Amino acid sequence: MSTKHRAVAGLVAAAMTATTPPAFAWSNQGHMVTGAIAYDDLARSSPALVAEVEKIMASHPDHARFEKALAGYSGQARTRRLFEQMARWPDDARGGSFDHPAWHYWLRLVPSRTDPITLPPRMLALTAGEAAEAYALNLATVRDAYAPAAERAVALCWVFHLTGDVQQPLHAGHLVSKRFPLSDRAGQSAFVRANVVAAPVNLHQFWDDAIGGDEDGDANVEAVRQRLGGDLPRADLNELNGKADAAAFRDWAEESLALARSAVYQDAAFEGAARPEAAPILTPDYLLTRKRVGERRIALGGHRIADAVRAALAP
Repeated sequence: MSTKHRAVAGLVAAAMTATTPPAFAWSNQGHMVTGAIAYDDLARSSPALVAEVEKIMASHPDHARFEKALAGYSGQARTRRLFEQMARWPDDARGGSFDHPAWHYWLRLVPSRTDPITLPPRMLALTAGEAAEAYALNLATVRDAYAPAAERAVALCWVFHLTGDVQQPLHAGHLVSKRFPLSDRAGQSAFVRANVVAAPVNLHQFWDDAIGGDEDGDANVEAVRQRLGGDLPRADLNELNGKADAAAFRDWAEESLALARSAVYQDAAFEGAARPEAAPILTPDYLLTRKRVGERRIALGGHRIADAVRAALAP
């Protein structure tokens, strides 16, 4: 490797392992919809596992937070709401003792085709973040019937959340180019505008909000849950194979990396602006791509959470 390549490799590696994590993956609404879809899937085919989830969650050390969110709910609606809150809990718990910033992503580089920077090939195989390792760890904890009850409850929430996180393309791939020689930090450093009157927003947040932002009221979540349940039922999602072990999680990350290349970065030919005031206006085709990809990934995340529960708790 040349001296120049070593210098570039060192800078990119430093950026990829920086302590500042990417933004949240999916909005609160997005994560809650994955939990709701997971509940509907399990309630139809594995109701005993729904009861097992409720039993485990009774020992969650952040129990008061859940009880506050579930106030006023009963029966099936209460249990679905519990699943929704589980899926978002690791984001709600950020900054506290249960926070693990590097668990939320598993990033690899997407080299720009139109604004290229020379990188040694080995850089493209590097990953930043610990999502894959964290998923394996937490799935094993949930599977261990002899693990402390509180630890199993926390781990189960992480399994829900990580399964949703990894479906977001910008938690698996980020652009590197001359404009962003240290990467665009999973879109956080790149700015776009949805239309001529919209305020600039970073690309990561734009994709987080693919099915809505943090409008996490019951009516909003319910409307999206019902729409996706009708438009994207499990039988129509050919990516699903029922597998949810550690190897499957890496496969999900590979899917998201491919979508980061093809959909987010438009075959590695698109990048946002480095300054908000220079943010490009996105095309109608790009907006439609985000909607279609985002909805499908949310639906997949929900059913994969159900598969993960089966993998962890089914006899």
